[in-house]
Amino acid sequence: MKDLAALRRHRNSRLYRSLGRVLRVYNRLLVERLRARGFADFSPAFPALLSNLDTHGTHIGIVAARAGVTRQAAGQLLREIERCGYAELKSSPHDSRATMVRFTTRGKRMLGTVLELVEEIENDFASMLGGGEFDRLREGLATIADRIDPQGGFGEGDSGLGARGSKNKSRAPNPKITIT
Repeated sequence: MKDLAALRRHRNSRLYRSLGRVLRVYNRLLVERLRARGFADFSPAFPALLSNLDTHGTHIGIVAARAGVTRQAAGQLLREIERCGYAELKSSPHDSRATMVRFTTRGKRMLGTVLELVEEIENDFASMLGGGEFDRLREGLATIADRIDPQGGFGEGDSGLGARGSKNKSRAPNPKITIT
């Protein structure tokens, strides 16, 4: 029994487990608060894809790659997201074989609400840690993400360039963002 307790402590101390637990709660809080603000049809499955969609649209294959799912799985969920009115799927103007995903007007309203809720949730998390500790945690995780997944950040549409690439290390908190 002693070895079982040690194994559990070890597993619970690993980053993978902690990140998974925090992400699960983060997603639950986000969905609950979105629904409370009038987005009653918002599914817990939606953030996995919508959080990987650039504001001016992204090729479906890029959304899938960023989310770590197949193009077919992304397409299936995106059709559900489209039925709810958060995004639209259209042929790419540059390549008729490619499908672009764009936020609709309703999707942009939802995204604006998400950005407000992200600040609320992260402020709640920050209050659990000492002064500046949450910012250091966020910066550290962002640095790791940039190094292990340089193509995973937002760039200019589907250019494949991470917005947090090596030239842009600025992560100003609480920016005033207008979604058009």
